[in-house]
Amino acid sequence: MFAENLEAVSSGGRVFDVCLVGSGPAGITLANELGGRGLSVLLLEAGGGQYDESSQAMFEGEVVGPLKFSLETSRLRYFGGSSNHWGGFCQPLDEVDFETKVPGLDTEWPIRRTDLDPYLARAAEIAELPAAQPETPFGADLRLTHMRYSPPVNFGIKFRPALERLPNVAVALDACVVDMQERGGEIVSLEVSQPDGNRHLVRARRFVLCAGGIENSRLLLWANHRNGGRIVRDARTLGRYWMEHPHFTIGEALLDDSAPFVYDRWSIAWAAPTAAAMRRLGMLNVGLRLTRRNREATRQIIADLACLAPELGRWALAKFRRRLVCGVMLRASWEQAPQPWNRVVLSKDRDRHGVPRAELHWRLSDFDRRTVLSAATLFAEEVLRRNYGRVRLDPWVLGNGTFPADDEVKGNHHMGGTRMSRDPAHGVVDADCRVHGLSNLYVAGSSVFPSAGASNPTFTILQLALRLADHLAERPPAAVARRDRPLAAGIGA
Repeated sequence: MFAENLEAVSSGGRVFDVCLVGSGPAGITLANELGGRGLSVLLLEAGGGQYDESSQAMFEGEVVGPLKFSLETSRLRYFGGSSNHWGGFCQPLDEVDFETKVPGLDTEWPIRRTDLDPYLARAAEIAELPAAQPETPFGADLRLTHMRYSPPVNFGIKFRPALERLPNVAVALDACVVDMQERGGEIVSLEVSQPDGNRHLVRARRFVLCAGGIENSRLLLWANHRNGGRIVRDARTLGRYWMEHPHFTIGEALLDDSAPFVYDRWSIAWAAPTAAAMRRLGMLNVGLRLTRRNREATRQIIADLACLAPELGRWALAKFRRRLVCGVMLRASWEQAPQPWNRVVLSKDRDRHGVPRAELHWRLSDFDRRTVLSAATLFAEEVLRRNYGRVRLDPWVLGNGTFPADDEVKGNHHMGGTRMSRDPAHGVVDADCRVHGLSNLYVAGSSVFPSAGASNPTFTILQLALRLADHLAERPPAAVARRDRPLAAGIGA
């Protein structure tokens, strides 16, 4: 059921089994899974049913750092969330991504890939993915991987009919959470503001923040401030260890067509380092993207090569004339080192509901550059060793210059800020995505990632949401928001 207004579903002191905040892939997946198991669910979406400029402007904020991007346009504020503009790239995290790869970097998860493997098939079904293809070795240190592509699924369009049919699921649009109320280690209600200026309290036995990799931190930072630090009792990591996947062009290559690279429908072949190579070289995970160039671009690469190495240029030109060589643009997206200085903080500016806007402090380090250089060097050396061609790396990759601000820069993959950890000193939520110190507040989505791996995050978001759905459906309802507790159903209404 889609509610005309929040008062229609929150009046009379109604207590839902689960209240979800945010209708992106995590929130909609949880609503569909929990509603299908008979739990009463309230799904709150801060935006409307369609894109609206005034609503989207609520996402305005500042990025502090040398590489700028728009917080407003990197996510969407209406039903379906950022699935309204995602690219559909899907890969699970690698097994090594859950472990410590580099001493001194806190990349370890409190769970392992085996904890998410049971949800591989269901997540692939939701995202409508084709069958997975096996990886193949490329030398001792590299592997040739394959991306799986969702159509891409728009979660708002795909799941709206199912949510409308479920009588125990209520969806409230234009319902912006502005505060939480905590009592005795429990969240008893959320304060929700609507465009008409009225505010309502919604009650549930359990609450899940699914608002995204920036908004989850912003909501918790503000609620923690408003509640005297009782939401996140140990807030040392709250908002911190925020991560992106850096996306940059790193060079180009001429590759013999006898090389075993398999180009997909986007003319991209994929390669990545092995776990052993990461540990030996002290690097994080990297996805190398080999994008085939057309014949005109390939001819130009050969001409540039001939100026530097005439003999090699003649070899390449002879291959080119027989259509046995292709030019490749070498790009990479990789795992950013989780660092405490990359963080979401509350701005001095406030939105129309009176909540401070997000201010993102984000920068890449020399370690991030060295990670992609290590992977690119492995690839160039293996291509040379097999005589498959030659690779040229851009000067900034080699340390001559800074990260180019006019490149792709980032993937709109907002991760970290409410990281998962075994203990409150190192993160915000536990292995079940429950906020440390509270009995009934959970966080879903990529903000719980302790480390990023090199895989696009949406597939892992789905796996984590399915795992959380199992946890919430099997766990006995918490004794919260009991009817003997006096609590108004609406304020300012």
